[in-house]
Amino acid sequence: MRAWKCVTWGGPNHLKLGNVPDPECGAGQVEIMVNACGVNFADLLLISGRYQVRPELPFVPGMEVAGRITRVGEGCEMFSVGDKAAAYVKHGGYADRVVAPIAQVVKIPESISFSAAAAFPVSYGSAELALDRAGLSAGEVVVIGGAAGAVGAACVELVKHRGAVVIACVGDSAKEEIARACGADEIVSSRSHNLKTDLQKVASRVDVIIDPIGGSFFEESLQMLGYGGRVVSLGFASGKIPSIRLNHFLVKHQSVVGSSFGLTCVKDPDLISAKWPQLAEMLEAGQINPRVSQIRPFAELPAALQLLKDRKVAGRIVLN
Repeated sequence: MRAWKCVTWGGPNHLKLGNVPDPECGAGQVEIMVNACGVNFADLLLISGRYQVRPELPFVPGMEVAGRITRVGEGCEMFSVGDKAAAYVKHGGYADRVVAPIAQVVKIPESISFSAAAAFPVSYGSAELALDRAGLSAGEVVVIGGAAGAVGAACVELVKHRGAVVIACVGDSAKEEIARACGADEIVSSRSHNLKTDLQKVASRVDVIIDPIGGSFFEESLQMLGYGGRVVSLGFASGKIPSIRLNHFLVKHQSVVGSSFGLTCVKDPDLISAKWPQLAEMLEAGQINPRVSQIRPFAELPAALQLLKDRKVAGRIVLN
């Protein structure tokens, strides 16, 4: 089968399109014939060797797929050959076929396009887990970094669904449009020279910060976090891992928690699988909407990843 292979650590142009053996489908797994692949920022970290895990070279990157189930392993009675499905995988998604554990597979309604389905599992699975980690309640005020990105935009929609207030931090006007379309109540520029001052203009307090950026965003937004506030760390897209002064958290009864969707899929798969039915219902009802801005041919993966690397994308890119 065709697949994009990472043969050496590096950037998008180091990837090679070639042939690899078909995957083996074992117990507790299903095989999916891939119709569409979601393109994620985490793939850039994976192929550069800077992700939390480093697969053995060579490997096939790609974390998010949608298609039809073609094989069903033992113990997977809830799935049938021909089911429309989307899945998260650690890697292997940029290929004609992929095998995934059933906890990471969600049935997709027939009314949903493969492109939208391919932009669904990682972003909404990660966002839903992050909000659980935050212990979010209705009426609270939430600052979301990277609010037009894959996970950020999903967080905006799900925070609004839970009845909380969203302050979306975005980098430009195109990304502002996406955040507003997702339901953001207020917009603040993530390029601000004084993020604390800009946040003070739109909110008197902040209860939760969703942070996929790290660096100065973490440090500056933290200054607005109120008593009992929580920060959920999703990653460090800025490339800078911030440090914290623990005494501030002690005095203000605050907390910082990590939220790793990929690791939770391994450590607590039942927690993840329990989330899929409701999220799929919301997808079918139009309550959540993956913001696919570009659909590109499978052969254009390096160009698609380069757009993400250069931060020239508002919304999701999907390979068809």
